[in-house]
This record gives sequence, C-alpha cells and structure tokens, in this order.
Amino acid sequence: MPRIEMPKPDPRDLILDRQFLMTDGKGRIDRIRDLYTTFNNKVDLEALKEGGYIDVVGKMMEPVTISFDDHSAEVIAYFAKLGMVKEFHGQEDVMSWPEYEQKTGYHWDPSLYDAPQNNRKLWNSFVPVSAFKEENKDRKYPVVFVLHGGFNPMSIIDGWGWVQEAAKREWIVIVPSLEIDSVLEEILHKAAELYPVDLTRVYACGFSYGGFMSNMLGNKRPDIFAAVTPCGAAIDDAKCEEAIGPEPQEPFDGVARAVGLGTYMPVMNIYGNLDGFRFPFYDYKGFMGMGGPEKIVEGLNHWLRVNHAKEISLDDVMALKDREDVTVEEKKMGVPIEPGYGETVERQGLTHYIASFPSEDGVVRTRLMCTMNMPHWPTPEMSYQAFEFMGHFRRDLTTFASIYEE
Repeated sequence: MPRIEMPKPDPRDLILDRQFLMTDGKGRIDRIRDLYTTFNNKVDLEALKEGGYIDVVGKMMEPVTISFDDHSAEVIAYFAKLGMVKEFHGQEDVMSWPEYEQKTGYHWDPSLYDAPQNNRKLWNSFVPVSAFKEENKDRKYPVVFVLHGGFNPMSIIDGWGWVQEAAKREWIVIVPSLEIDSVLEEILHKAAELYPVDLTRVYACGFSYGGFMSNMLGNKRPDIFAAVTPCGAAIDDAKCEEAIGPEPQEPFDGVARAVGLGTYMPVMNIYGNLDGFRFPFYDYKGFMGMGGPEKIVEGLNHWLRVNHAKEISLDDVMALKDREDVTVEEKKMGVPIEPGYGETVERQGLTHYIASFPSEDGVVRTRLMCTMNMPHWPTPEMSYQAFEFMGHFRRDLTTFASIYEE
C-alpha cells in the first residue's frame, strides 16, 4: 500500500494555539488565537498569518507561554538572556484598605473581587545587568512603570513586549500590582534605594485598564512622570467618580495638574483600529453608547490644550469622511494633520498610522498612533513607538519643567 503522508501542521497555527494566563483570581487560561478570533471577529487572521505578524506575536508572548508561573526558572532565564534581571518585591507589604481609607477618604472593598494582587503592594522589577557592574556605579537609568490591564495578572506584562524593548535601551521596568499614584510613588522611592534610577526620567505606560491609569497619571502627576503613553485606552481628562471594574482607583476631577504647574505633559496614545472601533474618528460610535466623535475629539483637545498645541474641530473631523484631497493618515485616522506631521510605518506585517501635533514651540508633545487590523492587544511596535516618544523628555524635579532632548 502506498504510504500516506500526513500534512504537517502550520507552525503559525501552533503559535496561535499556545496558552497563557489571562486573568488574576481564578486564573482564566486563554489561547493566543482567542485574541484575534473569539474576542473580535473583524480581524483578518489570514492577513496576519501571511504578513508574518503571527510569528512576531509568538516571540513577543513567549515568556507568558513557556510557563504560567512568572517566577519560574524558565521565565527568569528568558529575561536574563535579554540582559535583564527580574526580581520580585512587596510580598510582605500588605495593603491595608481600612488604613488607606482613613488617610485618603477613598473606600475600596477588596472582598467584592477575587483579585489577590490587590491585597499587597507587589511590584516586579526588570533591571539591566549593566546596572550591577562596578564601572557603572555613577550611571543613572530611565525607569518606566508598565501597568497591567483590568483583572490581568502582573505576569501579563512579560508577554506585552515592553520589557523586551526596555532591554534594548537599558531602561529599568517596574510592574506594580496596584496602580494608584500614591502607591506608585512609594514604590518609586523603594526602587531608587535599590537601583540607580534617574528620577528626572520616569515614565508611565500601560494597556487597557493600565492605559486608562497611565492617562490618569499624566493628568494627575506631572510632578513625577516626564511622559506617559496610554495604550488601548482613550486620552482625555481622566475624570471619574468611582472605580471601573475590579481595580481600585481614586476619584479624579479631570483637571490636568500640568496646567497649574505651568508645564507640559507629553502624551502618546496608541490604539488598534479594531479596538473599540475608535478610528477613524468620524465613524466612532462611542464606548458603551457614551458619546460619539464629539467625545473623542474633546478628549484629544484636552491634551492639545495642556501641551499648547492647536486644537482640532469636530466639523473638520467630520468633513474628512467625504474628502479625497487628504493624506492616507488623515483618512484612516479621521484626524486633521498639519503637513509633515503624518507618518505611515509598515513593519512586522502591520501598518501603523501616526499623527503628531506640535506645540507652539514646534516640539511634538501630543501624538496618536493607529494600528490597522489590530484588536485589543499590544504589538511590539507599540512599545517601540512609546519608548521612542517618551525618551525625548525629562522632568526638572525643582521647577517641574518639561525638558525636550533630541
């Protein structure tokens, strides 16, 4: 009988079927495939396969697929090969919510949610190996807080590409369990006692709920952060009256503190075009029925005002829908862009559109990026562009002035 050759499995399907730990608490396990099919049926998965992106996301998410335990020897070794020392902190630092309420007036009942990481001031650090060498004893390193999404475990950060990008630049990464600004400030001081942190170059970024919180930090704490990059979440005034979902956060009045300090607050926002269908702006239907294009335009204008850049009008946004004499970036993003301030990046099987908004002195302190055919999940380009943007800025710790460097 002739020998029957069984078809070899597609290696990209093997990547898509890898599993990772998606949630804190009960620990829901998902497959990479679910990110591009189950949770968003508008994704062209075949295009991601053929363009090479699936191989890229497989590499990005390797540390969360080799083990469900981010303390494992395999995960530690993975980052060691990148030149990063991963360490764990705060296991004994219990978060007393009654005590916190007494100090701040903010009430949080942790018993309502099965989220163990909200019960301690946990934080993981990733520090370049060079920081431990004697010859670098006087060197200071930029530090970036990377914030996890709602009900995600801290370990999710390991597979989002941020630490891998930080390793290339030799930045320190801090991943906290709690994302309230006073807790982050406390962690920053502890990190500065352990590691050579450059306190003038402290940044915050995050995805989903972590994006929301990094946007809030930009509004609330320009005294600490030199720049922020909220991803998979809107940029706006961050006004809120109560916590959203299972993560604690204090109410915020929506007044950007940078204005009162007389300083700038550089911000970059990154989104997939299939993530809430935010792009193009003129077709935006609103989040959970709340607002449409007018809401998203005002959110951007909030930051343009903070950074002394020219605001955009809702009429100009809506007019882009039927105009043909516009750039591809304007059409795809639905945002008016000054000549020379739009950019298209094609890399790793994806197309990204970027809109920059110069401040009155010509420095770009407000930027948007839209990634095509991408749902609610990070990409390697996200961390690359975020670090490229934030790395230009540092904060004067005396005057709180925002300093731009080429």
